[in-house]
Amino acid sequence: MNMTLLDMSWFPLESKAIPVHGGFLHVFTPPPGARADYSRRLLATMKKRAIGAPFNLRPRLRLSGLPYWQEVEVDLAQHLVELRLPAPGNDQQLRDAAAQAIQEPLSWSLPLWRCHWIEGLQGGRFAFLLVAHHSQWDGMAIFRLMSESMSQSAQRKTFRAPWQGVSTWMQQVSPDKESKARRPSALRRALGTVFGAVGAATDMGKAYSRQNLRLITGKGGIALPLAAPETRLERNGSGERTYGLVRLPLTRVKALARMTRCSFNDVMTTVIDAAYTRYLDELDITASKPLVAMVPMALKTAGAGNQISGALVRLGAPRSDVRTRLSTIHGAMSTAKREIGAMSPAGAKLYAMIKMGIAAFPDMLHIGERLPATANLLISNPYGVPHPLHLNGSRLDYFVPMMGPSLGARLMVGIWTYADETFMSLTSIRSVVPDVERLAWLVQQAFDELEREFGDEPNQLSPVPVKAARNKPGARTRRPAVRNVGA
Repeated sequence: MNMTLLDMSWFPLESKAIPVHGGFLHVFTPPPGARADYSRRLLATMKKRAIGAPFNLRPRLRLSGLPYWQEVEVDLAQHLVELRLPAPGNDQQLRDAAAQAIQEPLSWSLPLWRCHWIEGLQGGRFAFLLVAHHSQWDGMAIFRLMSESMSQSAQRKTFRAPWQGVSTWMQQVSPDKESKARRPSALRRALGTVFGAVGAATDMGKAYSRQNLRLITGKGGIALPLAAPETRLERNGSGERTYGLVRLPLTRVKALARMTRCSFNDVMTTVIDAAYTRYLDELDITASKPLVAMVPMALKTAGAGNQISGALVRLGAPRSDVRTRLSTIHGAMSTAKREIGAMSPAGAKLYAMIKMGIAAFPDMLHIGERLPATANLLISNPYGVPHPLHLNGSRLDYFVPMMGPSLGARLMVGIWTYADETFMSLTSIRSVVPDVERLAWLVQQAFDELEREFGDEPNQLSPVPVKAARNKPGARTRRPAVRNVGA
């Protein structure tokens, strides 16, 4: 199975300075009355399950042809790590263990994944950390894997091990007869590739022309690479990762979005922007211009691998109040979505690849500490899960994406929902965020402030209208639907 251009682009980026793997920590509570060895027996059952795509695919990178995914026999012992926390087994110990486990990169000589099975948590709980590579997974794919591996019912005892595969990949590797019949001929696929490349290049030219015009006129919220303000305490500081987690009631966030007539993502982006700006002020780092966020956006197109694009978005002015900050961010996000939505899927992916390449280039050459950053933070807003999930009757208490700061962004922010809660994860390095718990507390304070600002004055914000991208009369639209997503 051939790699897509976006999937293969992750490999030349990967280095110690630019980790392109991430982890997804899942924490479970066993069903009532479960035996003390419940998680042991559950894992023993999982070990007997077959391994499906992409967990049985290793990368084949070659100079004589296009890279591709090779299906191989998998030795589970090379991918499964079992560990037990010492007493008392609290959540802080779990996060510390997960942070340590994710440090090791994935070997290109094997399928690109690793699973850490963690026992010894308080109350008989257990967890697993799935470590995966960005060349195969985006945020939407991980959420799809969760929905296919787990059940909404606590009574359902049938389940899938996570390494049994996910439908989008398995369909690509072993298509059914109907899919094969719909597949175009080799000639049509080749012509489609050529025309797609031409269309993508055309989209790129138009996008950068519009962006340059906005820069000249001072309108719009799209930023240029290598133009973010400096936010590092030290140019050559510690590379040690720091992790924080914020939990908010989902009903409060949704109510605030309704009151402001902005999206959920606009509200949460405003909250982290306000909190991070305040945190930098406390460190006597005052940005001279708005912070810049790299924002991945999902393309609602079918297929395995990465179906994402992204944009560099200018956030609120350093000294703006929360009302103005929200209005600015709403307008900037609307502009970014409009920009991506006006492109073909191929053009949107190429747009993201160029942005990612420029962002990563200084770190690839080990000169990242000498140049301005492309983005101060990366904000990933994947799909949420509206209902509790269960694995063989065990309730999924919560899950946390654990990514490394990369692609020029020194603070990674994940925002997602699960059941009735909103979560925000904060991942950075100590030279940028020495006290991540303080930043997490400021996020809570910023949300409370925004809530107070609009609590008694619903619908007072006048959001920037979103104009539909124009199409020629009679022409077929080829705009992908987009939304903020996880990387």
